[in-house]
Amino acid sequence: MTAGKSTRPIENQLLQLSHNLRMQQAPAHCAARCAVTALLCVLAGFAWQALTVRYNYGGNWTGLFVIGSFHSVPPLLEGENLYIFPESGGYDGQSYHMVAHDPLLRAGLGPFIDDPVLRYRRILLPAAAFLLALGRFHAIDASYIAVNLLFLFAGTWWLSRYLAVLGRPPACAFLFLLVPSTVTSLDRLTIDLAATSLCMGFAYHVEIESRWRLFAVLVLACLSRETCLLLPAAFCSSLLARRQFRRAALFALAPCPALLWYAFVGLRTSHAATAWSQLVPFAGFWQALAQPVAYPFGSLMNGVIVAHDLAATIGMLAAIVLAWIAWSLNPLAPVPIAAILWALAALPLPAAFWQDCCSAGRVFSPLLILLALREPALPWAAPLLLVSARNWLQMAPAGLSILRGLFGFD
Repeated sequence: MTAGKSTRPIENQLLQLSHNLRMQQAPAHCAARCAVTALLCVLAGFAWQALTVRYNYGGNWTGLFVIGSFHSVPPLLEGENLYIFPESGGYDGQSYHMVAHDPLLRAGLGPFIDDPVLRYRRILLPAAAFLLALGRFHAIDASYIAVNLLFLFAGTWWLSRYLAVLGRPPACAFLFLLVPSTVTSLDRLTIDLAATSLCMGFAYHVEIESRWRLFAVLVLACLSRETCLLLPAAFCSSLLARRQFRRAALFALAPCPALLWYAFVGLRTSHAATAWSQLVPFAGFWQALAQPVAYPFGSLMNGVIVAHDLAATIGMLAAIVLAWIAWSLNPLAPVPIAAILWALAALPLPAAFWQDCCSAGRVFSPLLILLALREPALPWAAPLLLVSARNWLQMAPAGLSILRGLFGFD
């Protein structure tokens, strides 16, 4: 017993020394490869967008915002030659498209947006697009697409650096292109790619203990999506558990810009009523499994899609269990704390959230990715694969149209 106890501090010191060496060597050893990986990821993402615009939207880039005919187009945007999906409610990108044209709620676009409080809280990507375009209406759509791709670069860059610190091949970060938040945001211009990228920045900067860069990442993350408020909560919880009270007080300030922005938005808009009665832990999961969506296709195709829906829901349940296990193995580390907070946030979500083919994957991509990076790869990567498969299936019709266009098939 005495010998075992005496060797444990030595083992811990060796592990810490190995960790420090990896952090020192990673930047010099693979910075160029990380940059190349991120650039290739951006080029591949832009190529998909260019092809789907060419062969699915007749060359009209506003098709990426998925604007549905059931939503009225405000007079301010009528001159934009928008691509309108007939007999469709559209998707979230159509709301952020309007937010980008009126980020300070001065042009009266709020009434045309579903739940404007929720949409305006997620201001980072739309505001960055507005700023990049210097407020010029005719340039905002293009700048929105450009900023989204910049976040793709940042997310891949941070993930590749994080992999290098963990002793993994940085080139594996190219797979960031295939995660649900990336796939959906490239195809439908939602804000989830920006949020997921900043979550990768959080994990990387926590690992290398870069204090001020981490603070900046947290500030931006909180402005990207309200679920990212869990990041400073996780980091401050870790600091408090380790009795680092001064640092915890400092990082507790990271959400302040977002909270001030939320207050401003709350004063200028009205919030849709929240159906609190629907937020019952596990009830949404059970309903999604017991009552899967019936699609208007043949029995074979409907069966394939429903099977993917069920697999994605089971994958999210598995992710919740694995998040609990990861946290129990290292309860003081910020990333496992963030994982368990994401898992707890998922429990009460209603069935409508899980029945949307893209919602679960794009919102909880950070949790799925960080679990997949643990060893051994299975079972930790299984939830990401199960949830991603449903998103890939959703992209199949657009992909087939691209293939037909490229090879001249009618």
